[in-house]
Amino acid sequence: MVFRDITFLAAGPQVNAVVSRQRHRTTHMSWRELITGVYEGRQQLPGIAGRPEFYPSASAQAIADAEADLNATLPASLRSLLLETNGVMDMMAIDGGDWFESIWLLWKIEEVGEQNRFYRGASADGTYERDFTNLVFFGGAGTDGILFGFPVEDRVCAPRVMVWHPIMDELDELSPSLEDFLRGWLSSTISV
Repeated sequence: MVFRDITFLAAGPQVNAVVSRQRHRTTHMSWRELITGVYEGRQQLPGIAGRPEFYPSASAQAIADAEADLNATLPASLRSLLLETNGVMDMMAIDGGDWFESIWLLWKIEEVGEQNRFYRGASADGTYERDFTNLVFFGGAGTDGILFGFPVEDRVCAPRVMVWHPIMDELDELSPSLEDFLRGWLSSTISV
């Protein structure tokens, strides 16, 4: 653990005064450990096992290229996750059988670009009324075309996670952060 002292100053009309002094802990979160830990702690259905499948990290250049293509800077949380693992696949085994791919929990950076280009094109050609340039999708629920994404504000993705329901064309905030989303989605405390 690394500790930093941070001093907050209040600027008054005549003098700066120290308002408070706090110690903040700075740590590097391991996305693999977080996701694996949630999988290990969740209740499994009888005869059905689940585990995450991680991939080699995305390159910083691949992320930068996707950001340029999307005309939006990804949130730090997704960038750090992709630099640790380029996507996360939910794997499943039934009755002790072979593991198989169930659903992408988080898309690879290439898929992020491809899916967002598709939806932006579908918006431009009139297939959808929604302007998808205000969203960057990173995964889906695996049912009814429901997608998860970040809202784009001034060409920067906000850290909160949104859910888009295409059947009703509804967009709702689902979670304040990617970490909270993953914890909730994987433990079934967040549902759509």
